[in-house]
Amino acid sequence: MLPKGRSSGTGTGSSSHSPGDASHMSAGRGRGSARGRGGHGGGGGADGRAGSAKGKVYAPELTFSLCDYPGEPSCVVFFSGCNFDCGYCQNWRLKKQSPDQLADLREIEEALRRNTLITACKVSGGEPLLQPKALAELASCARSLGLKFGVDTNGSRPTELGSLIPILDLVSVDVKTKLDDREYRRITGVSLPRAEDVRKTLATVIASGAYADLRMVVIPGYNDTRDVAESIGGDLRSMGYIEKAGKGGASFTLVEFVPENAEGEGFRKLSPPPVERLKQIACWLGIPRVMIRHRSLGFMVPA
Repeated sequence: MLPKGRSSGTGTGSSSHSPGDASHMSAGRGRGSARGRGGHGGGGGADGRAGSAKGKVYAPELTFSLCDYPGEPSCVVFFSGCNFDCGYCQNWRLKKQSPDQLADLREIEEALRRNTLITACKVSGGEPLLQPKALAELASCARSLGLKFGVDTNGSRPTELGSLIPILDLVSVDVKTKLDDREYRRITGVSLPRAEDVRKTLATVIASGAYADLRMVVIPGYNDTRDVAESIGGDLRSMGYIEKAGKGGASFTLVEFVPENAEGEGFRKLSPPPVERLKQIACWLGIPRVMIRHRSLGFMVPA
């Protein structure tokens, strides 16, 4: 069930806050701020070996948030490294991994133990599932402290997610566009994204006991059409989304794209979608529990 009784902050217009965002407070010692480091494509750890035996993890920063784990004040750990190269990404400084981003997992765990303000831990990125062993270790620590644990993912690592799903309370999946290889290539900036992997990820999350926090950043000219919305809605209905949402276990959030936070120059020239457009897309989806995240409204406002 979606946690209740906690206030939520205002979103920044992407799938998660970027490290160092003004709406975050320090929740422990950060490791090598990611600001100022650009780069493209996935970095080290893409084979899943980073953050294992030596207790190290590529995680440059730790922050406090009221709007990354729905309904819970949370500590957000940002893992670096990503296998997508989305030009609209606001966390683009985390795409690559470098030695100064290597943190001791034990220090992150100690920060969780010290922080009495939080009720949940969320791992964002980057793509956290590129470091599955470190993710599993952190999840075990968080749950031993009585914290709920969630993860952000772009949906490209269904096998790694499947092995972790029993210990996850929430999975936030970024649905980039309709589940089509050509459309995914256009929006992710890489030549071999597999929409089928995203489909498997969504099916796994919907069938699980974890809360399915599905989101799509709405980018004018890329994924804001009726065709895209109806295609996504149809796929989710076939996976059992309506039944899970009816039990309070799933939602789909339409997120305002914020051009000034994007990496790509072409994306920075776009205009953000108005609230009216997000509401129109919500109708086209044809599914229940559709939310809107917009600077003028707030975080997870019912459409």
